[in-house]
Amino acid sequence: MDLVFVLRSIQALAIVGLLLVTFWWIARSLNRGRLVVSADKRLVSVIESTYLSQHTTLHVVKIGEKFYAVGGGSGHLAMLGEVPAESVVPWIESHRRALGAQTASIGALLGRLRHPR
Repeated sequence: MDLVFVLRSIQALAIVGLLLVTFWWIARSLNRGRLVVSADKRLVSVIESTYLSQHTTLHVVKIGEKFYAVGGGSGHLAMLGEVPAESVVPWIESHRRALGAQTASIGALLGRLRHPR
């Protein structure tokens, strides 16, 4: 095999891998922003979710103005208890600030790509 062919193949795979990681990061960021932004617009919303095991998840759910910890898995849900708003609201606000900064940086990057100097 030709060495140039092998090097170009490795370069192409690296570019595809970099694109996949970039798209994954963007999708993850947009999903987080959707959850944080929608928390004030809906009566019931899932604030955060995490997997505890293969079939068990823990959710922080906002219903009205109260927050609850809810466990779910294998076709059932169980309310674990109320979560104090003092511990959730600052977390939501910090994520909103981070989302705003992230949106501004992506907007600045796209602006530079549209109008290169």
